[in-house]
Amino acid sequence: MKTSLFLFMFAFSLTVLAQTKYTSVSEDFITFQDNISAAERMFKNDSLLQAYAKFDIAFENYKGAVNPSHYFRAGLCAIKIKEEFKALHFFEKAITNGFELDSAKKEMVSFYNQNTKREYVDNFPKWEEQRIAARNAAWETEILASVEANKKYNTTKYTAATEYCSTCMKTKTCSKTSPDFTSKYKLVKEKMKADSLNVAALLSKIQQFGFPTMKLVGKKANDAARTILLNYDADKKNERLDGILSKALVDGNISPEFYGTLVDRRNVMNGLLPEFYEPITGYEKTIGKEIGTANKKRRTIGLYAIKLVSTAAPKSKDPNAAKKASVGLYDY
Repeated sequence: MKTSLFLFMFAFSLTVLAQTKYTSVSEDFITFQDNISAAERMFKNDSLLQAYAKFDIAFENYKGAVNPSHYFRAGLCAIKIKEEFKALHFFEKAITNGFELDSAKKEMVSFYNQNTKREYVDNFPKWEEQRIAARNAAWETEILASVEANKKYNTTKYTAATEYCSTCMKTKTCSKTSPDFTSKYKLVKEKMKADSLNVAALLSKIQQFGFPTMKLVGKKANDAARTILLNYDADKKNERLDGILSKALVDGNISPEFYGTLVDRRNVMNGLLPEFYEPITGYEKTIGKEIGTANKKRRTIGLYAIKLVSTAAPKSKDPNAAKKASVGLYDY
């Protein structure tokens, strides 16, 4: 759905050529993200000793806020290399700052040392109590209710309308006055109106309570809030949201990848090329000079550098390899 909607907005992009607003971050933040993105990459590749070292360096030298998901993965690395007391510290940071452990994640936490295991078991309920106590339950319920009220926009009726209009606009013979097109475009506009209403309500609450972090509203509602902000295409130049989003970026509440994706989506709505990604194919499919330009821009918001993929490299046998590559390194 996200991809098709992105393509659709590209097809319907405006001709007003105005720079989409985005905010550069400090060198401190860039260094932190360099270490974090390296740690996340190593963690995914099961290089746990190296990942632990990168996580530790990132946390030790950074004075800003850290997303709790990084603490959780650092804790898993620490357990695997027998740094179990350090793991306890990381898990406490993760859980008290909003990270939720479902049954699968609970199974991943397995201490070898009986002392640290006992300490973890004894402290876990206290950490969860702190996490729950920090919740704004009313706001969490409101966000989830908004998602429930608008779930019809994820049904086939609306996704098919988006696909139809997107496909039509990519052809020279597309008739925007045909009955099929006008009826389906009406559905697309209906969804865009709902997105605007959702974001108006969300921004009102953000002014009261701050950004809807995992700690404040839980992961599910946090994910929903980020989706609402991403889909707010009425903010074509990112002028209304940039202050909120750049602060959320620096505070560790959204990732550089999410922020970059949102800015690029706004660019497309202005008929411009994205700042940080190439539409559809990705910069890894372009020439080195373009990658260099993209990487300079990516660094200004703390995004990891893209490397040119050699055409001589062996192709993956994984049928989902292309799909996995397109989702980016990490998001939270």
